[in-house]
This record gives sequence, structure tokens and C-alpha cells, in this order.
Amino acid sequence: MAHVRKQLRDWLRINLAGSPQAGSRVEERRSLPLGKDLKPTLLFEVSNEGSTDLDMDGTQQRVDIVRISACVKDDSVEGADTLDALALFVEGIFSNDPTLGGIAQDYAYQTTEFNFVGTAERTLCVAALTFAVTLFTARADPETAL
Repeated sequence: MAHVRKQLRDWLRINLAGSPQAGSRVEERRSLPLGKDLKPTLLFEVSNEGSTDLDMDGTQQRVDIVRISACVKDDSVEGADTLDALALFVEGIFSNDPTLGGIAQDYAYQTTEFNFVGTAERTLCVAALTFAVTLFTARADPETAL
């Protein structure tokens, strides 16, 4: 079996695919650049993890920060509308399966940050959604979610 973070990334890769806007364009990425002719795309990453020991038996509470960026190149108002549609899709994926396939105890939506950069041939529009995902493991077994 793999570390719970890998299991979380695998769940994201599978479950974020299928939006009407991005389809199968779902990638695990920590940085840009993106293609010149970028079609709507979802990028995801598990960016940070904090851990707390809950008891003497070694039960750990892990909180992973998941960031999902919806990316669109568009110079019109439709770019922002596409970002909102992708954000709605992402939030729905989480709310429809709050345990993320049994990996997580729960999740909390935290923020959405918007960025519009118009220095290239078309404006790059990004909405980055941040979630805190709570998982429990045993200290000696970070491969198994409790």
C-alpha cells in the first residue's frame, strides 16, 4: 500500500476528471508553465501536512492542505464564468464524498484565490481552491487511514 498522501493524490486525480469544462485535463502540478494553447485544466497538489499525536497508542491526526487550481486562457468575461463552473464542479466532488473514498475523516473548504495575468497573448485566469483534509493514521502505519 502507499502513504495516505499518495492515496489522496490518486483519489484527486481520478475524481477531478470529468467536468464539462476540463474533461480529462487534470494534472498533479506544483508549478506552471502551461501550454500556449491551454484548454480549461485542473491542477492539484497536496502542498502541506501537519500532524498531531492524539494518544499514547500513536494515533495521529494529519491535516493535509489540498490546492486545486482551475486554469483558463480567455480574454473575455467567459473566462471568469468558466472558473466559477470549474470551482462549482470541484466543490461538488468534495461535498458528494466528504470522506474522499474513505481516506479522510472530513474536509474543510478554506479559500478561493483568483489571479488574472494578461502579459501573454491571452489572459491566464486562475481560481485556486484550498481545502484542509483531515486524516487519521497510526504513527507506525502511515499507509492506512483509520
